[in-house]
Amino acid sequence: MTWGFSSYETRFRWAAAVWALLLTVWCMMSPIPWLIRLIGALVCIAVTVLLSLWTAWWRPRSARDIPIFLVADGVGEDPIDPDHPERTFRPAALERLIGDLIAAGYNFQTVSEALAAPLRKSVVLTFDGGTRDLYTVLRPILERFHAKATCFLNPVGEDPRYVSPLEIRELAHAGRVEFGGTCALPDDTVTDEALAEAITRDRRRLTGILGHTPPVFAYPAGGAERLRAAAKAAGYKAALAADGNYLPSLADPFFIPRRRIPRACRPMQAYLLATRGRYRVGHRQKRL
Repeated sequence: MTWGFSSYETRFRWAAAVWALLLTVWCMMSPIPWLIRLIGALVCIAVTVLLSLWTAWWRPRSARDIPIFLVADGVGEDPIDPDHPERTFRPAALERLIGDLIAAGYNFQTVSEALAAPLRKSVVLTFDGGTRDLYTVLRPILERFHAKATCFLNPVGEDPRYVSPLEIRELAHAGRVEFGGTCALPDDTVTDEALAEAITRDRRRLTGILGHTPPVFAYPAGGAERLRAAAKAAGYKAALAADGNYLPSLADPFFIPRRRIPRACRPMQAYLLATRGRYRVGHRQKRL
């Protein structure tokens, strides 16, 4: 914990300290009885301490001792999915978020790294879209901040909107991006055996592109319970849910919840969302 202007929290600490000092001086110099001035100064200090604990210092233990998993569909100025524009993170907002987290002492890891050897104050960025912005936009940001991310791909094809096999190899070789598998939400008519076969086939195809077997899988929204057995049958070592709350531990590697970062949130909101897990974007926030 530092007292520099390195994050939103430390800036608040400085502001709170200055505010307490000024109010204390004002109370002591005010032309009122000394007992009332003393009580006023103590009240100002108490309010400052309580506000500091509530706003800056307090956070769930899991935010430091358990990796924080964040999720978006992509990063770009234009929404990846017009039906769900909030799932696209803006590049400038992502840069500010990564910079703030690094300044506050957080470490960026891939999913495999966070599960195998989690660092204290660890953050895992995950992207589910598989679109080309992972190569054109996300890669330069990760390289600039020396950060890492994990991207989940729904079988690779020839669609120019999505990363190509050559781009996937290049991203994996650079060491900043880990890849895993995912799939679309299955129809109720598809049997469990067919799901397991399809996920296994997609994993083998991704293995051929990467040159190694991807260890992690991402469930589509609402498909965690049905796809759990299929992911295990396909040989994955862990699986991440589309959204959810933090767990007190990572005892269940096949249901790891992630926090979705809304597209319209401000950097301060995203910072609190990432580092506390209890922040909720209010109804007044502009919807895009």
